[in-house]
Amino acid sequence: MFRSTSNFDKLLDKATSNLRLEPDWPTILQICDLIRQGDVQPKYALAAVKKKLYSANPHSAMFGLLVLESCVKNCGNLIHDEIGTKQYMEQLRDLVKNTSHDNVKNKVLELIQAWAYAFRNSPKYRAVQDTVNIMKTEGYKFPALKESDAMFSADTAPEWADGDVCHRCRVQFGMMQRKHHCRACGQVFCAQCSSKSSTIPKFGIEKEVRVCEACYEALNKPTAGTPKPESDLPAEYVSSTLAQQNQNPPRKSEDELREEEELQLALALSKSEAEHKEKEKKRTTSAMMSGHNATSRPKQYSPPPTVGAPDEEVDPELARYMNRSYWEQRQSEESQQQEKQHNGSRVASPLSQQPSAPMSSVTTNNKLQQHRQENGETDTEMDEFVSTLKTQVEIFVNRMKSNSSRGRSIANDSSVQTLFMNITAMHSRLLKYIQQQDDSR
Repeated sequence: MFRSTSNFDKLLDKATSNLRLEPDWPTILQICDLIRQGDVQPKYALAAVKKKLYSANPHSAMFGLLVLESCVKNCGNLIHDEIGTKQYMEQLRDLVKNTSHDNVKNKVLELIQAWAYAFRNSPKYRAVQDTVNIMKTEGYKFPALKESDAMFSADTAPEWADGDVCHRCRVQFGMMQRKHHCRACGQVFCAQCSSKSSTIPKFGIEKEVRVCEACYEALNKPTAGTPKPESDLPAEYVSSTLAQQNQNPPRKSEDELREEEELQLALALSKSEAEHKEKEKKRTTSAMMSGHNATSRPKQYSPPPTVGAPDEEVDPELARYMNRSYWEQRQSEESQQQEKQHNGSRVASPLSQQPSAPMSSVTTNNKLQQHRQENGETDTEMDEFVSTLKTQVEIFVNRMKSNSSRGRSIANDSSVQTLFMNITAMHSRLLKYIQQQDDSR
């Protein structure tokens, strides 16, 4: 008896250690086993747990409450007769009044309320219900009741039976053949007949414990609510050969997947080419319209043309307008004239020489850039580049989507890598065009 008591104390110290981060459920179940098999008296067990409840460390007190809750759920009337007394309820009531930890206080209130709900139909444990009513009148706020916490009230774990032979195979127990109890039915079995482990929700046992073969099959059999695929099918179909065949679609081979991928890539390329041709057509139309506007602008300021030869008056003016060397020469002459006009001011103030040169070069570049844009040279080159870049990006995105839909890695796809290198190489040129547009703006 003393040896069992010392073992119980060691297990209780281990289960309620403040160094733990989570409950030690195997140790707590061993404590319940010691109480159920009679190695430890319930009065002594509850007295030892009470010391843990009054611990200065809130973690030890919370683990002690978990041990007390597990004993009430798993040990049956042995513990129910002790906690259902007025004396024990007064001890828990004093704990709620004296504790300074809110977690411990809320947990005690939750346990008392669950026990009162579980024993509401038992006059033997009327003291629990009376304690809840008194504490409610005193102003204590009880947490929301969960009926799952009081499952032990309807179906408690059975008392352990004793015997000299296995309840199933009738083998004799001895020094080598140890006896084991099934937590579900309470009967005694040998190690071979009770080798299975399972949870027992109806007894509040949420950890896998030892059960016999029959109880394991009863606890783990499929429920009636699980749908059966043949339940709604006619008997003729179930008995036919068609129902025995595999109904799953055949998996595609590697060659078929590759062929489908190449087909999608070809469709994406053809779509990109069609869009590119459509853009070229629109750009040509816009260029023709802009050329028509450019030819119409000098007509407004020129003398009225003759009816016989209108092109003879327009073409020379347009040719001079399109001549780049003419405008560059004219710009250089203007800059030389400006330098001659400012020679006197340069001699008087040498510091004014610094901003004159860069300003003239900037104005020259801006005017040349403006003339080039009006002539359609820069726009055409930029449009071609933007169209090519957009086509590359669309092909790259389509290829990435194709790999993603099939769960393939892009690291092994040479086409994706090639497209990525092409887009990366075009990035610097894109930045250059953006800078030019900002400068001209």
